[in-house]
This record gives sequence, C-alpha cells and structure tokens, in this order.
Amino acid sequence: MADDLADAILSKKLAANARLPSVRELMQQHQLSLATVTNALHTLEEKGLVEPRGKAGYFVKPPAKKETTATAPHTQADLQNMSANVLKWGPAEDLFPERRWQSLLGSVIRRHPFLSTRHAQAYGHPRLRAELAKRSAENGCFLKEDELIVTQGATEALLLALRATSEAGSKVLVQAPVSVLYSRLLETFTLTPVTVHSSVDAPEFLAEVQAILEGEDPPKVFLLVANYHFPTGALMPLPVKRNLLRLAEKHGVTIIEDDVYGDLQHDGARPLTLKSFDLKGKVIYVNSCSKTLAPGLRIGWLAAGSWRERIEYLKSASASSVNELSQLVLAEFLAQGSHVPHLRKYRQQLKSRSGEYLSILRLVLGNTVKLADMPGGYSYWLPLPGKISTEEIQTQIRANWPLLDEADTPQIALVSNGVCVNTSIPLTDSLRQSLTAFCFYLRGFY
Repeated sequence: MADDLADAILSKKLAANARLPSVRELMQQHQLSLATVTNALHTLEEKGLVEPRGKAGYFVKPPAKKETTATAPHTQADLQNMSANVLKWGPAEDLFPERRWQSLLGSVIRRHPFLSTRHAQAYGHPRLRAELAKRSAENGCFLKEDELIVTQGATEALLLALRATSEAGSKVLVQAPVSVLYSRLLETFTLTPVTVHSSVDAPEFLAEVQAILEGEDPPKVFLLVANYHFPTGALMPLPVKRNLLRLAEKHGVTIIEDDVYGDLQHDGARPLTLKSFDLKGKVIYVNSCSKTLAPGLRIGWLAAGSWRERIEYLKSASASSVNELSQLVLAEFLAQGSHVPHLRKYRQQLKSRSGEYLSILRLVLGNTVKLADMPGGYSYWLPLPGKISTEEIQTQIRANWPLLDEADTPQIALVSNGVCVNTSIPLTDSLRQSLTAFCFYLRGFY
C-alpha cells in the first residue's frame, strides 16, 4: 500500500495538498490491518511524501520551496527528520545476542518445517503466551496465559488499547513531554491529549492528576509509562503507583501502561508495574521484546484486564496476526532461560555506558545544570532554558556535530523543550569529542 501511494504521489496522480483516504477507508480498500496501514502512513511521512494535519487526516505534502539563502536547508525538513529519528530511538544493536537468535531460528525451522503453510493463531501461539505468563511473575503481575494477546509490536497493542477504550474526540491523559509516537497514535483516532506536566517522580505528580480528574469533563483513559519514561527516563516510586491506581479506580479511569522499558533497571530488582496492584482489571498492560530482547522480531503483547472481550474482538476483526516463526523463536528463548543471563549482561552494559555519558555531562554542565541520577533505561533528559529553540539546536547539530544525528541510531533527540541523550551507544573517541563540544555549546544558554 505504501508503495502504491508513493507512486501515485510521485507521478502526481495525487496532487499536492490532496487529502488521503482515512485510516478506516484504507483498511477497507486494501484489506489490511490497522497496524499495517498506520505503519505505511508513518513510512510515507518519514519519506516526506505526506503529512498529518490535526484531526483532518493525512494530506500529500507540497514540495518544499527553494530557498535563495545559504542557511535555508536547516528548517522544517530538519524538524521532520528529527521526528523520524525519535521513532527510531532504540538501544544500540551490539547489546543484543545476535548469534543466539540465529541459532534458535535455524533450530525452530528444522523442528517445524511446515510453519509457512499454517495460519497464525489470532491471539498468539499458546507456547509463547504460556512463557510470557510465566515471566510476568518477575514484574509482580502473575498473569494467566489466556489473559495475554500477542501483537505486532507494542504499537499495535497500544492501538488496540486506545481503540477499545476511546471514541473519536475523547480526551486521553498523557505525560509531558508527549512522545512523537504517542502524538501520532492519538492523531490516528482523533483523540485529544490532556497533559500532566509534572514528572511521575515529582512530589506534585499525584496532586496534578487528581486536579485534572476532579475537573470538568475529565479524561477516562490515562496512557503512561511508569518505568523509565521516554524521553525523561523518570521512574514512578512504588507508593505513587499504589496511590495512582486508587485514584484511577475512584474516578473510573482506565490506565494503559506501556512497560517496554521496565526490564532496564541498572541496579537491584526490576521495578513493579501498575498492573502488579490491579485487582479490578482497570489497567491494560502493554510490553514488547523490542527494547530488551530482539527488535527485529516485532513482537508485543498486552493483558487487557476488564477490556479483554472488546480487545479480542478488535484483534480478530483486524485480520492481523504475528509471524508464528518469530513467536516460537521467542518462546524457545524464554523457555531455555536465555533471557536471564542476557538481561543481566545488558543491564550491566547500560549502567557502564550511562556512567561514561554522565561523566561528560557532569564535567561540562555540572556547575551549571542540576543533573539527576539515572536509575534505568538509556534515555537521559536535559531540559532546555526558554531562551533557546529546538530548531536552533538542530541546525547546530547538523552543521557541527553530525555524529550526534546518525539516521540509524540517533544519539540526540529533541523532544518538546529538552534534549534526550541515548546512553546505550558505545562512546568512540570521535563521538566523545562531539558530545563534549555539544555540551559546551549548551552550557552557554543556562
């Protein structure tokens, strides 16, 4: 579908500013799932062929006007490319056990030679669901196999959760800064974000949420990351998790908990989830293997709680299923316990690498900016002073430190009013020099 639309745009069969069919219309026309259509539209947007315009949908993007000045190229196009980079924000590839996955893939193919002739099961392969249920005890959830639905990555799981719990025009509570992915998910269903500006680890967080829920026409859905939020890296304290769940239950709010970073603590035990305290099925729990085990498998899952029947219906109606070979490979990896030593090593590497980054930040910015510790994840957040714009920073990065803006593994992400540093990428001498110089540049604005 993406190729067909791209051809139509490039051949000018679809003129500039022409409105594309809605997501629902594209699903019906091409008989594709919601996740497939959404990914296709995002691909076209990354190529600069289409653009979302609020609740009106997607439109063919007009060609950029030619500029006569030498400094013109670093403007809107750069910001769009930066948004695309944020969507690629992930851990360094060398952190994953590639040889182990290759070995398991060959083994599963030999034992199941007819996988390609079978239809994948709608809610996921029973063996993978059983292994995921066993592993849920590690985060205190203790889920059952039949509670879990396997999806095409966490994105499809979030799409299903939002579609089940919301209607067009509904309000959804979200954390600030709102990530590009969440913004696009909300745009897909024409949902209105209501922002909680306090960080989940700030003393005033619960009070702000309570004030919103007790206000006029409050949201009935809260989409959030409690463990190592991107881009801030914030971790919600345990008492706050308990109290937030009580508050949500009191006001009839469904929580969609995105826990894709939850396994990435640098020390100690894995943090518990909101789902760990959910006795009434008011939390829809979402996770995936993309940030921790194998991004290429594109496997996510969710535990739908009281929304299970609705989400199962939407999943079966979408006619989308997850590659069964990938599911069995992941199931085998978990069954053999290979995730235990992998995650132990992975966390050690994240801690070590983040320490190197923090030493640079503290050396250059320590006397100027209050720098927080990093309890987990690979995203370190630097709020920007109001006197500098993200557009100006992006222009400087492109011109002076291009190593910080690699397309495949971006080192720096500009989100809202801050800079996020990817601390999972190994620091080479050239990268260390670029980051140090960039920090000196930032220091002049604080």
